[in-house]
Order: sequence, then C-alpha cells, then structure tokens
Amino acid sequence: MTDDKQHSGDTTRLVLDEELASLRARMQGQRASLVVISGWQIGKEFALSGTEWVIGRSPDVPISINLQSVSRQHARISRQTNKDGDYFEITDLGSMNGTHVNADLVKTSRINDGDKIQLGDVVVKFMLQDALESQFHQEVHQRIHYNQLTGLLTLESFKPHLLSEIQKTGPDKKFTLAMTDLDGLKKVNDTHGHLMGSRVIQEMGSIMRSVLRPADRAGLYGGDEAILLFAESPLTEAMKVAEQLRQAIAACTLEHNGKLVKVTISQGLAEFPTHGATIEQLIAAADGALYAAKGAGRNCVRVAEC
Repeated sequence: MTDDKQHSGDTTRLVLDEELASLRARMQGQRASLVVISGWQIGKEFALSGTEWVIGRSPDVPISINLQSVSRQHARISRQTNKDGDYFEITDLGSMNGTHVNADLVKTSRINDGDKIQLGDVVVKFMLQDALESQFHQEVHQRIHYNQLTGLLTLESFKPHLLSEIQKTGPDKKFTLAMTDLDGLKKVNDTHGHLMGSRVIQEMGSIMRSVLRPADRAGLYGGDEAILLFAESPLTEAMKVAEQLRQAIAACTLEHNGKLVKVTISQGLAEFPTHGATIEQLIAAADGALYAAKGAGRNCVRVAEC
C-alpha cells in the first residue's frame, strides 16, 4: 500500500514537472499577449512585454479599451516569478463590473495560455504565441476593421472612436469632424476606367494616412467619401490639418497610358459641440459644409454654419 502511494506521488510530481517544462518550452520563442475575441475591436492584439500592464478605459493606461462598461483602471496583469519560472497573474482594481476568468469572478487569479478574461462587455484571450500566430491575429484585425483598398477604417469601426471622443470630451474641450469627398472621380472612371478610379481612391487613403496625426482617425464613408476625426482639436487647429490634406492630394499626380491624372478633394468641417452634440448632428453639419464646398467650386475647405 505504501509503495502504491509513493508510486502515485511520484507520478503526480512527474506530470507536474512535465507540465512546467512544457510551459517553459512554449514561453521560449513566444510572447504573451491578449487578443480581443468579443465585444470590441475583434482580433486586436496587445503584446505583454515588460512586467506589469493596467487594463482600463483611460487612454493613459498601457491597455486602453474604449468601452463604458470597462472601468478607467479595471484590472492589472503582472508577470510573476517563483522557483519554477515565470507565470502571469491578473488582479481586479475595484472595477464596477468585475473581472472574470473563464466565467469565474476573481479578485486575483493566475492566468494560463488560452484563458478567457471578461472585463465589462469585452472578452480577451490570454495567449502564448509565436510570430506566425501573432501575424495571423493582426491580419484578422486588419481585415475586419479596415477597408482593404484604402487602409481607412470601415464606417462601423470608425463610429466607436467618434463616440469615445464625445464621451471623453469635457466642457472646455472640443474636437472636429470632417466629411471629405473626391472631386471628379466620375470623370476619371469615364475617361480612364474604373481600375484607375480605384487607384485614385487608394492613393487618397494613402495620403490621408500619411498627413493625419497619430490621434486622428479616418474612415471610409462611401465609395469616394471619407469621414475624419481630428481628436481634441478645435476648429482652428483642425482647419490647418484639413488644408494640409487638401494641398497634398491636389499635388498628387498619377499616370495612366501616358496621360496625367489629377484629382482634388472638397471638405466640410463641424466642431463639437458648437455645430452638434450628437454623432448624427455632427455628421449632418459637416455634410452641409461639404455641400457648400462643392458649391464654392470644389477643391476647398468649408465650415458648418452655427
């Protein structure tokens, strides 16, 4: 009987040693990360390099998730070390909606490869993955949230950024929304074909991404129409960026069958909350200003009327 117990204990220790060895082997050449799988930007990956990461709604935390159901400082993930090596732990920071690991409400819990963590309405998966797996999740995120021709956000992925900007903007802060439309795309399509028209739209997206600042956002609103968010920028500041964008696109020249192709853009700007306090009001005001820019001869920037 004693031999049986000893054999059982030896077997248990052997299994645990093998599991620890397997974990260490997986962590070598791999990196820890969180991948969003539900409730928010699906496929988005947060690499966990370092020793500690706070997750929350605040834009100032390392892992920022812009959802009202997520507290400003919701939870903390930390890399811990014991005699068996490194492991990861999550601690709730007194959040409003709690932190769940595999559906269990936790205060502090060790997390393992594949665990699902729920914070408010968003679910992330803790993963140890190699470069190929990481690239896969980045491509999934890119295909879901970005238009493949222009590299701009899809309209559905742009709207949460706009809503977040409205929610975080205080009484003394303003931001500006712009509706942007390519001038003369129909003429390009009729003269040079739709493939050239697509190339023009693609170039518009590329120039927008190069001119806009890191905090700004650009989304594709229609076939040749874009919607721009100038974050934390009053009208006077946004006008400067919009004008830089207009000039950059006007200066762009493409070639097709030995002929030069040039296009311009018209833009309509609306400031929050001066021209609207809701998404619908802002878009309508910026759209009206865009219509005025078209009426003024195109290739210009106009501001919404108060």
